[in-house]
Amino acid sequence: MRHFIVCLILLGKLPILAQNLIINGSFERQPAKKAGVWLTPPKSCQFSGSSQIANTACESWTTFEVQTPDLLQYDTLAGCPNFPKPHKGSRMMGLIMYHPFQDGQFGFDYHELIQGTLSRPLEKGKTYRFSFWVYANDSLGVQHLNEIYRRSSKVSQVYCGNFGVYFSDSPINPRENFMLSQLDFPVKPQVNLEQIIETRGQWRKISMAYTAEKSGLKHFLFGNFYSDAVTRINMSDEARQALEEQNQQLEFWKKNKRIAYYLFDDFSLVEDPNAAIEQSILVDRNYVMPDVLLFDSGQSGLRPEAATAIRKLVEVLKKYPSLQFEIGGHTDDVGDDTANLTLSEKRAQTVFQAILEQGVPEKQLRWKGYGEHQPAVPNFTDEQRRKNRRVECKVVD
Repeated sequence: MRHFIVCLILLGKLPILAQNLIINGSFERQPAKKAGVWLTPPKSCQFSGSSQIANTACESWTTFEVQTPDLLQYDTLAGCPNFPKPHKGSRMMGLIMYHPFQDGQFGFDYHELIQGTLSRPLEKGKTYRFSFWVYANDSLGVQHLNEIYRRSSKVSQVYCGNFGVYFSDSPINPRENFMLSQLDFPVKPQVNLEQIIETRGQWRKISMAYTAEKSGLKHFLFGNFYSDAVTRINMSDEARQALEEQNQQLEFWKKNKRIAYYLFDDFSLVEDPNAAIEQSILVDRNYVMPDVLLFDSGQSGLRPEAATAIRKLVEVLKKYPSLQFEIGGHTDDVGDDTANLTLSEKRAQTVFQAILEQGVPEKQLRWKGYGEHQPAVPNFTDEQRRKNRRVECKVVD
């Protein structure tokens, strides 16, 4: 099963009209007390380190009982000496995203995951923007592990990738040892950000685009679903290998420990048909327009169906007035080189002009035709040649 999903980091101001489908996305509300359920609220300015607190004191969020994510309560009057202020409100969630088994006492990597609930199920074919705010610094993870082990260990805070989201139609079983299950029956997230996230002591907003492949999905599991052996960290492969070889010779308390510990706040999921375009421009810095909608074969005049594609691109470009864009035309290698170059120039100029007519300032744009000289893939098959016949909107310096 293949998903057309890429992750993006948003830089600009987002619309506020779309409805957030995530219930209690900022962790502020605690559920109404239920008979037979002991409500354990978190204490201010402390790592909660308890699945019971996360499962009973935070409405519509759940975790696995063998994990210990931290529902952190900030003292809004006095502050907290060891914790940052949440991005919004007085609560945030702390998760271990990377802690390899080579550094610990378990036979598997230790990650923490949380499951949130949506106010209504996703609809097949619709595109959504999943976003959250994240924070990390060089001391939180060190502080967290030293508090757990109750002694001074050699701990290094690292920064990692693999921030994933798995949408499902049913809730998790809190009694499952999820990371152990991943060894034999791995769950792969539909959305995953592989890039290393380094916030360096500041809150940073991350967004991901997802097009639902089926309806009825009303829950999502968030965390690192992948082995730490394949998770990127801000440590060279050589240093990583040397540390793990050294740890093999040391007893547990003397092992060099690594942890990627992050704080999260303000989770959001909104319907956004332009999310996929935005993700390509801001992360890949290059958006390939849907060629089948733009031109007839060998022609440079826009087809009527191209109006929608142009409008969606314009909506995104207008959100980033500080960025410069190049509209580039490309062809395959069939036919005369000079003719291909001319066709690519005409097509680039046509799209360029259409964008200007919809209100994007000319100072933000330029156009260029490349002919057949910058193929996206080799020109060996009809499908590959089709991919090379394209118009791109590229972010330029």
